[in-house]
Amino acid sequence: MKIDQVQLDNELNTLFIHSPGCSAGTVQMWFRAGSALEKHDNQGIAHFLEHMFFKGTPKRPGPQLAHDIESYGGEVNAFTSFDYTCYYINTPSLFMDKSVDILLDMVANPLFGQEDIPSERQVVFEEYRRAMDNPSQYNFIQLQKASFENGYAHPILGREDTILNFSQEQVKSFREQFYNLENALLVVAGDLKDRAELEKKIRSFRLPHGQKSEFGPFTIKEKESVNVHDKDIRQATLTLCLQSPNYNHEKAAAEDLAINCLAHGETSRFYQALVAKTSLCNGIAGSTMYFANGGVHMIKMSFPVENLSKVSKLFMSTLNDVLVNGFTPEEITKIKNQYISSKIYERESIESYAFSLGHGFAQSGNIFCEDEFIEKIRAASTDEVWSGIEKVVRQTSHFTLQVPKGTKMEPLEKELKKWQGELKKAATKTKSKFSKIKQLTSTHDSAVKVVELKPGIKLIYRQNKLTPTFVMHAYMKGGQSVETAKNAGIHHLSSRLLTYGYKGMGYEKLKNELESLSSSLNGFSGKNAYGMTLHGQTKDFERLSHHFFGTLLTPEIPKKFFDHEKKVILRALDNQKEDAMKQAFKAFYKMVFNQHAYSLDLAGTPETIKTFSPMGLQKVHAGLLKNSELIFTYCGDLDFSVVHHHFMEATKNLKPRTPGKKTLKKAKGLVGKTANLEFKREQTQIVIGAPAYPIGNKEDLYLKMITAHLSGQSSELFVDVRDRKGLCYSVSPIHVSALEAGCWGIYIGSGHDKTEAAIEAILGILNNLRDHGIKREEFERIKTMIDGQNLLGIQTNEDYAQFYSIPVLHGLGLDFPHKNNDQIRSAKYEDFQAFLKKFFSKKWNIVQAGRND
Repeated sequence: MKIDQVQLDNELNTLFIHSPGCSAGTVQMWFRAGSALEKHDNQGIAHFLEHMFFKGTPKRPGPQLAHDIESYGGEVNAFTSFDYTCYYINTPSLFMDKSVDILLDMVANPLFGQEDIPSERQVVFEEYRRAMDNPSQYNFIQLQKASFENGYAHPILGREDTILNFSQEQVKSFREQFYNLENALLVVAGDLKDRAELEKKIRSFRLPHGQKSEFGPFTIKEKESVNVHDKDIRQATLTLCLQSPNYNHEKAAAEDLAINCLAHGETSRFYQALVAKTSLCNGIAGSTMYFANGGVHMIKMSFPVENLSKVSKLFMSTLNDVLVNGFTPEEITKIKNQYISSKIYERESIESYAFSLGHGFAQSGNIFCEDEFIEKIRAASTDEVWSGIEKVVRQTSHFTLQVPKGTKMEPLEKELKKWQGELKKAATKTKSKFSKIKQLTSTHDSAVKVVELKPGIKLIYRQNKLTPTFVMHAYMKGGQSVETAKNAGIHHLSSRLLTYGYKGMGYEKLKNELESLSSSLNGFSGKNAYGMTLHGQTKDFERLSHHFFGTLLTPEIPKKFFDHEKKVILRALDNQKEDAMKQAFKAFYKMVFNQHAYSLDLAGTPETIKTFSPMGLQKVHAGLLKNSELIFTYCGDLDFSVVHHHFMEATKNLKPRTPGKKTLKKAKGLVGKTANLEFKREQTQIVIGAPAYPIGNKEDLYLKMITAHLSGQSSELFVDVRDRKGLCYSVSPIHVSALEAGCWGIYIGSGHDKTEAAIEAILGILNNLRDHGIKREEFERIKTMIDGQNLLGIQTNEDYAQFYSIPVLHGLGLDFPHKNNDQIRSAKYEDFQAFLKKFFSKKWNIVQAGRND
């Protein structure tokens, strides 16, 4: 990979990242212009301006801009933060030049038409409403108000009164002030073999000169604060904020490490004390958020509100122990490895790697600031990290607590102020046989192969030499499809408990070693599969795979962890009762899957969860391990001979099993049903849809095509319902395709006062597809779009593991996904039109979760 930062003849600061052979590319335009630069009367304008750039250019008016990108399978988007805004196109490498042309046209020649502003105000207002409904986003907004200073104290989205009154003049003014050459970086990343042509294209665009953005110091308020607010939730969330130094400060890395040692990962001090050993909290996490000139340390935890006093006491006793005795070298090494490895994993995807360099420019003006920070992480000593935590706790503290509606707040405020007092005191306490193996290969992907380790047990191997990382999966047939109303959720709970230790390896030791190696080992359960997945670095393959097979073959489920996981799942199920979107989809799936197991909740029900026992879960796992077909998957940079030998040794005690054909249970879904779920919310969550087809059916591929047609910012669905009518912030097609059943529909989150109009608009689009279908040129465009999406969607080891494993497990073949793509490419227009007329003549199920008044 070659990195070259240059300033071309048009004076545009440009970063070229050349990755030979890369099938995907990305073009990104970064501006050091975010919400921290806003004044009181235009709060939210940076984000609103981001939206307005998508309204087209003279060359590509309206949705034509997104249409042109999505026509070759690309994807365009943007995001606004406190200090910067980024616009980007992810593209197949064949269309790098076109993507450069479109993105630069977008940012250099926007229309900013007056006629687009009223509807976009409504779109952003719906986004604002969604944020107000979302407990996590609402909580962060309250945290900002309570503890942040200056331009960082208001929401990036702005306020209701500013959003609904943004003007064309404000949009143009903010752009003219901050969108200039002094604040811009263009990133072009991918296989840049035609760089000369790309440079020629870039030179043809012009941006103006202007003043460089000046960001004042980010500081939290000097006076400590306690903020308690309520929301429609079931569990409390507490966030502790403390001042952090600048990202480039010599002590920043040590403080960052200290926060992570305290609260990052399952072997961290706080997680062990508050979650693993006592279950006082559901979860806890620590991190540092950096800005252009400063930062904030945050420790966030969730728990039943009645646990606050106990959480406070145990938190402080754990912290005091660290302040007195320090961290062990092993703890610090673990966090260092995790931080550094996360940067290595980013290089699996050209998009994420380019984002990391662009973010470096936006944050500090230096694209290599992350590499420099990593070196500081490596160099930080045990004593420096110990001193770092001492300095952190000496900072002014701010507590933000979100509690369920109806909770008495005065006792909680009193408890938090007491906690603040304890925190103040705390700082004073410190101080070749393989050529004969029968292999199944792919006609589409020369890097992948399948071998049989023994009857009924196969290994999928795919080599990827780009990075020294790997993933390993183990898949067994099972999961939701074999459950009933009496044992719903049993596989989900089993999968969560698989990694709490195994014979000869206790939980604490296992988790400590996994985290010290910056790896992850987790169980999973889906509609038709159950198993485990491991991510790690190749240098640790031997040690990590030992844990993988130990956990898979001889797992142990200590009762205290079983009880803990049950509590967490029951709390999650309880929380779902207040989640309008989840309840809407739950009702929809009950309609379309009817009596089929897919209609059950993957996590089960409170009634079923309470009937499970550790012995029962181990029995379920042992039964699958003994009788189910097994698929192991390895994707990484090790040679096949090494991997094959390792798997042969690891599975030598497993008995062969006879692959059997499972009788598929077809779902008889309901149609024409309605459901109105009462939720006092600003937005109503709406799902409109019907039963569809299982995976492997040609009709299912047609639905994939129509889903692509209705997806994206240039789609009829997005343009009509969101852009023209301003009925929502979010609208998208739903396509669930599984082994035994499927469903299709449209989701929209619309204001409670726009519900009827939203449903009418969606049904109008569906009826138009029934009556008129789509044009032939759009039919061909869909094929190109899906080809491009496939190229972008499969890049990392994890992507490939998922792409191949499920089809092989269920006997669909190694090339099943590729054959599906071939069928889409060869689909006939007339057949597709006939399908649309038939499928869209269905009676639709309609679920609404919102106000019924």
